[in-house]
Amino acid sequence: MYTFVQIDEDTFRAEYLFHARQNPNGAAYGGLIFSQAFAAAERTVPEEFKPNSVHSYFVSAVIYTIPVIYKVRRIRDGKGFITRTVEAIQKDKTCFLLQVSFHKPEKDGMIHQDVMPKVPKPETLMSMKEAVISTKKLVTEGGLVLKPAMLNRLMKLDNKAYVTNNDMFEARCTNLGNWYGYSSDLKPELCVWMKTRESINDDEKLHRWLLACMSDAILIPAAMSAHFSQGFEDNLHVSLDHCLYFHSHEFRVDDWFLFECKSTVSSGGRAFINGRIWRKDGKLIASCQQEAIIRGKDGQISKL
Repeated sequence: MYTFVQIDEDTFRAEYLFHARQNPNGAAYGGLIFSQAFAAAERTVPEEFKPNSVHSYFVSAVIYTIPVIYKVRRIRDGKGFITRTVEAIQKDKTCFLLQVSFHKPEKDGMIHQDVMPKVPKPETLMSMKEAVISTKKLVTEGGLVLKPAMLNRLMKLDNKAYVTNNDMFEARCTNLGNWYGYSSDLKPELCVWMKTRESINDDEKLHRWLLACMSDAILIPAAMSAHFSQGFEDNLHVSLDHCLYFHSHEFRVDDWFLFECKSTVSSGGRAFINGRIWRKDGKLIASCQQEAIIRGKDGQISKL
């Protein structure tokens, strides 16, 4: 994923891409493009500097069968901070833009942190493969009734995505009622435990890049699930931008972390979603934000 062909000092070509697990229509997974551009930027920065924030815009769809060129621009190399921009190019056109700030670690000044949500531990939850099989059985036997949009998600999208266990990350949702839209107190939010299926070596950068890759995965579903329960069906949902803030670099993506996602507003066809990523012991390691365009099928409108 992050083995590039280096064209010159600041230009890299990525030949390995893959599509979103539920959307095999030729478009590459946005989290992969985000993390590859981030990785290209970090390759131009001294080891003692750590990324503190990453900001990006998805300009146009990236086709996963065509290599992407990442051009890094060195905006500033300061004593405490370094700034890089990255332009992703495919077929001679800009398809993605990214900015990264790197910070040389310094002593703490103020210290405070919010509290991690109280949710079931991952060991007590079903894998998504098990959840799909279990929920399908409930529906088939008449023990659970789902709205058409959620039934479609269960029988087609999630069934295709999760029953093979080919996904890079294992996910365990803390509340399947929210995921499939049958909870009595639905809100546009989700909490999902995640980790890589395979063990990862001790390369700190690789763990950062994989966390960045994962950070694009659950945000849009968090905004949409509650509306699906109201009968809403979409014909388009696409990330417009994505931001990631690192609060700590002491984490491993091959150990469980909690991805807490909440959409605070959706209007004008655009949903805004916040995400917080927690280490299993309650340490807040990263936060993210995203705006996505979500269009209802046949002009459909859903209001919670």
